[in-house]
Amino acid sequence: MAGELLMKKKLVLWIALILLLVVPCLVMAESYAIVTNGRLNLRQYATSSSASLGQYTGGTWIRILGQPTNSWYPVATPDGRTGFMYGTYLTFANNRNYGIVRYAQGGYVNLRSGPSLNYQVITQVTSGSSVTILDDSYEWNYVSVMVYGSTYKGYMHDSLISRSSETAVVVTRNGGKVNVRSGPSFSYGSIGSLSSGTTVSVLLKGKDWYWISGGGLTGFMSTSYLSGTGASSGKSSTPSTSYTTAYVNNPKSTQILNLRASASQSSRSLGQYRNGTKVRVVYKGSTWSEVYVGTKHGYMMTRYLSFNGTYLPATTVAPAVNYSNITTYQQPVITATPVPYFQQVAVTATPAPVYQQPVITATPAPVVQTQPAATSNVREIRLVSSTGSVNIYNDSAMTQLKTTYSAGKTGKLLSHGDSVCLVLIDNSVGYAATSNVSY
Repeated sequence: MAGELLMKKKLVLWIALILLLVVPCLVMAESYAIVTNGRLNLRQYATSSSASLGQYTGGTWIRILGQPTNSWYPVATPDGRTGFMYGTYLTFANNRNYGIVRYAQGGYVNLRSGPSLNYQVITQVTSGSSVTILDDSYEWNYVSVMVYGSTYKGYMHDSLISRSSETAVVVTRNGGKVNVRSGPSFSYGSIGSLSSGTTVSVLLKGKDWYWISGGGLTGFMSTSYLSGTGASSGKSSTPSTSYTTAYVNNPKSTQILNLRASASQSSRSLGQYRNGTKVRVVYKGSTWSEVYVGTKHGYMMTRYLSFNGTYLPATTVAPAVNYSNITTYQQPVITATPVPYFQQVAVTATPAPVYQQPVITATPAPVVQTQPAATSNVREIRLVSSTGSVNIYNDSAMTQLKTTYSAGKTGKLLSHGDSVCLVLIDNSVGYAATSNVSY
């Protein structure tokens, strides 16, 4: 009986010891969060009407001190202050359905009311913002996101979200080991170390520190010792993403592949590329891949990309000549009605050459002759134009350009019409638009 009692006491002690070892690990996983976006107030009491003790930007690590009351958490901030923060504006380290909006052209991503580009845009989410993934059973994820203090729910394409399961690589200059710490600061103790080159899972991103898991350890590591990760939460900068090289590989060598502005075949084409075109792949999805072609950023369908360096060589086909569209130039037929012509007005100072209408031999055209104006009645003119220059033509239809003068050039008006004037400039006669003649 005594032996049995002793065994029970030992069992209780073992259970107590196990709880002492396990519970702190569980608490650690749930005792930190980051400010989701924007600036979050630290309140003196668990109410929004109480005094603000300070504001903290997105990505700031917050230590949770206890259980929430009506979604208000007792917290401690990195600068040593304690107070209360509203849980809706915090992303917790134990939330595995957490993601970060990837960088997109324009710096933001549309949140839509349904799983397609055809649905209405609810709001625009800045690249680098964190989202909570509520349902990822389709290519479009149903997410919750905080924008300027308001919570929105809608759909965002999977290719535009970096999951919390992304990886990073431990790096050091000397190839040594890096400490994994119990909190997001060098002031926290080490719970172990990981060798340079170790691949870890990034569970949550904050300013300067990531919550990671790898090598049997789960804790915090400074971003200065991690490579291959994107931007920290709460920042809108472009992530420093590692690229994969691929080549355009259409099933037919004469085909081209569109670079789309977004992950949809109905999206605007940013360019068309033939087989063998080298692209840098930022994200490879099952249907769409996010790529760069030179400096152009967009999306290409994954099935038309080759990732093993081989591709079907491109060939081009010369376009067939459609002879039915080729027309021969035919000399215009002069109509029966003769075209009147102007005769050069004689100028007493220096006579100008006379422009003579060609004579039609079949039926002589009656000559319409402009009565020469006396020198004293010829008006002085000045060429005007908003573009700075005025064209002078050989014909009244103004189809045969003769010369061009700068605005301000002076001359004489020989004949005035509603749209065309006959003018004499530098002893040469020509036609100018009435709007370009001032007298």
